[in-house]
Amino acid sequence: MNDKYKLLKGKTLLYVEDDIKLQQNIVEILSNFFDTILVASDGDEAYDRYIENQNKIDIVITDINMPNTDGIIFCKHIREFDKKLPIVIISAYTDTDYLLDSIDLNIITYVTKPFTTKKVLSLMDKFLDYFQLKSHIIIKDSIEFDYDSGTVIVDEEIVQLTQKETKFFKLLSENSIVTYDMMYEYMWDYDKAPSQDAIKSFIKKFKKKLPANLFQNKKGVGYYLSI
Repeated sequence: MNDKYKLLKGKTLLYVEDDIKLQQNIVEILSNFFDTILVASDGDEAYDRYIENQNKIDIVITDINMPNTDGIIFCKHIREFDKKLPIVIISAYTDTDYLLDSIDLNIITYVTKPFTTKKVLSLMDKFLDYFQLKSHIIIKDSIEFDYDSGTVIVDEEIVQLTQKETKFFKLLSENSIVTYDMMYEYMWDYDKAPSQDAIKSFIKKFKKKLPANLFQNKKGVGYYLSI
């Protein structure tokens, strides 16, 4: 694999395809680019996977024509929760209605089957472009956040973040409020829920790295950026 695709390794992909043999083949190909791939065989299962992992999933690739809930309806369900999550639709058909629906759903691209090596590499390049644009976030005039390097730039001074701090700041930058449940799932993976003292200690250390009052606590709920 070309070194330029290493950026994608840490991303979590949800792949939805009802043809099991094709699904297995494509997962084998995609595993060269992604360490974590969640798989579903129809729209209903895909929706369950999404709800269970919505704070972890970075990319969705879905077929359109599937039993039960189809790909378009599944994507509409996602958009009720997340307007920006990159979604790719794959189909054996180039139906105009589907194309129009996918445009309305802010789909980043529409790929026709067969899923050739050339199409896979082209798609990976689109993901690189997307995340290179989205990984660098302007918080406000004097503060910038780069998720991939785990840094915050404050008045041109680079502040290096730990892995947990990077995940937490990403949540802050993408959500109006980061609940405690979101922190448990995204930062600790529910393996062992941290104590209140552990969370307070984490927040206290993190706040020392950043400008005063950059983020605030909403009692009993979680944290939010105060900008």
